[in-house]
Amino acid sequence: MEPAIDPATGRFTSSVRRVNSQGDMILSDIDRASGDFYIAENEAIEIFDGKEFDLQDPYQAAWWEAIKCSKKIAQDRAERNAKGELIVDGNAKRYGTAEFFVERPGVEAKAKNSRKREAFEATSFIYSDAPEDLYSKVRLLGNPMPGMPLSDVEDYLVKIAEKNPQLIIELYTGTDTKLRLFLLDAIDKKVIYNKDRLYYYGEGIVLGATESAVLAFFKNPENKRIVDLMKDEVYPELALSKSEERATAARTAVKK
Repeated sequence: MEPAIDPATGRFTSSVRRVNSQGDMILSDIDRASGDFYIAENEAIEIFDGKEFDLQDPYQAAWWEAIKCSKKIAQDRAERNAKGELIVDGNAKRYGTAEFFVERPGVEAKAKNSRKREAFEATSFIYSDAPEDLYSKVRLLGNPMPGMPLSDVEDYLVKIAEKNPQLIIELYTGTDTKLRLFLLDAIDKKVIYNKDRLYYYGEGIVLGATESAVLAFFKNPENKRIVDLMKDEVYPELALSKSEERATAARTAVKK
């Protein structure tokens, strides 16, 4: 295999140098003074299954830099092209364009262990959650499961945690989770409604065109009074509880 052109730049990579008409590598004074290894554009290296490059070795590192952009090499076994096709395996109609793929000792194992830790963390959140809150979580995921057995709800969440642990972790630790649930409750109770692709509250108060925009409205301190009014409508029992607390505090103050 000869040095490959980097498709992103249309040039050889930093370890490759052009040759003159005699086939000799062209080095600048800076190149010579650097003490680095360089590969001539007309040089070739034998590649085979199991070929290793020690990137701590300057010469081997220079060669890897020279060929790493080759279309014959996939940077990962599961790498895909712009069409989503596997570069090594291709699709049902044809083989992929790459003949080799890169294995990085330790990196794959580290990534796998990291993913297992994330999955463990995600499932721990699920198993520690209150039953009623699990139903809220699937609702936030766009798949409400009212009336379904708790075991089915838990199983659904665990399967997501195993495939996409970060989604579950964000669901439990994200700062917007409570606000998102409040928005869903407000929509269900028609306190917030969607009209002409805009979210409204009350008599024409525009909250935003998307859920993200509505959440931003909720977070804006200038909108606190309006948000509190919405919460009182969505959760009247909480509003009543606050009213009773204020009344009790007032009576206590009078007695004193």
